[in-house]
Amino acid sequence: MNIKDFFNQHPVFRYEEFSDFMRENGTTQTNAIHRLLGYYRAQDKLIPIRRLLYAVNPDMILNQREIDPYLIAAKATQNAVLAYHTALEIHNLAYTTFEELTYLTTLPSRGFSFQNQHYRPVSYPKALTIQKKELFGVDTIKRNGLDIKVTSLERTLVDILDRPDLSGGWEEIIRSLDHIVTFDAQKIVDYTLLLSKGGVTAKVGYFFEQLPKHLAIDQKYLSQLSANLPKQPYYIDSNRNGKNQGIYIKKWQLIIPKHIAERQWEEPSGDF
Repeated sequence: MNIKDFFNQHPVFRYEEFSDFMRENGTTQTNAIHRLLGYYRAQDKLIPIRRLLYAVNPDMILNQREIDPYLIAAKATQNAVLAYHTALEIHNLAYTTFEELTYLTTLPSRGFSFQNQHYRPVSYPKALTIQKKELFGVDTIKRNGLDIKVTSLERTLVDILDRPDLSGGWEEIIRSLDHIVTFDAQKIVDYTLLLSKGGVTAKVGYFFEQLPKHLAIDQKYLSQLSANLPKQPYYIDSNRNGKNQGIYIKKWQLIIPKHIAERQWEEPSGDF
């Protein structure tokens, strides 16, 4: 493989990947590798995104018109995993496409912006870190020829209920859940219980019980969830303004704002 081949196969890449490629091909001096990157930047063949992260000018790649923002997020750190609303978009479930992309990482990372997109690093849930289960429910997929990591469909569905602040809010979440075609219920239960959060367990049980009949979860899965509910009623909206308008769902120990429970953002039906 020559450098042109590398660029064609890596529309977005990290310095470490290019360095490994050059060393495998006989260039071992760090200064020489940096000079080569500088040369291609000066030739407008490489576009620096941020420190250690580069994109190949789309004009150099056949059938590519723009830099893929999902590849940027996936390469933002050496172990980035696309998650939350960004994973929803990858799974083609998101009701809306956002200008902010979210990635999980265990490495120090700051948010950054590039070409009108913002990239936001997020730490893993504490329970996963303690149990060393950060990669539970993480898939490797191909995108534009590159391997990238993304939370699985089932993990994503739980994660967005856990962190609505990273998922577009409740209207976006519920509208996105409406797009579900299929899922593995046991994987959802396993990941939910791994998080060890009673409130998340309650939310998962409630919202998946609301799914249409053709997606209905078997009672055995709901029973696993209901055995791990919070001891006190859990209010699902961190913005507690108007919480007296909440509806208490005793089965799941949840207090749900009326506008969420009744989906008040939807247009009323009827003849006009």
